[in-house]
Amino acid sequence: MKNKLYPCVKQPLSAIVANEDGVQVNVVATDTSSEGVSIQCNTSVRNLITPGGCFIRDDGKPIELYVWMELPAENGELERVAARCHVTFSRRLSSDQCKIGMRYMDFDKSDFDILVNYIESVMSRQYYS
Repeated sequence: MKNKLYPCVKQPLSAIVANEDGVQVNVVATDTSSEGVSIQCNTSVRNLITPGGCFIRDDGKPIELYVWMELPAENGELERVAARCHVTFSRRLSSDQCKIGMRYMDFDKSDFDILVNYIESVMSRQYYS
């Protein structure tokens, strides 16, 4: 098992992202950790949530997004967690695919606990596999 400060789960998760204007889109969450998450989307979706791929507002502050992720629970159900984030990067992966990195700014304690339990569960399964 790698000793990372913030272990990262690479499994794709269903997620919804909303920007400050209330535009909501379905995306795939990847690289999920207790500090942040990355999403993958096409360039059209990226332009909806971060206009033109710009992740810094005119006032110099990072764009804020809201993310809702569906995490698989031990009982087979899905648990939805929500967080307010700021965008840390936006990069193009191919001509029509992008990756947007976000760092959590505000997380309900119970949602954060669900996220940490999910990450620990995945990491322990990988460790003992």
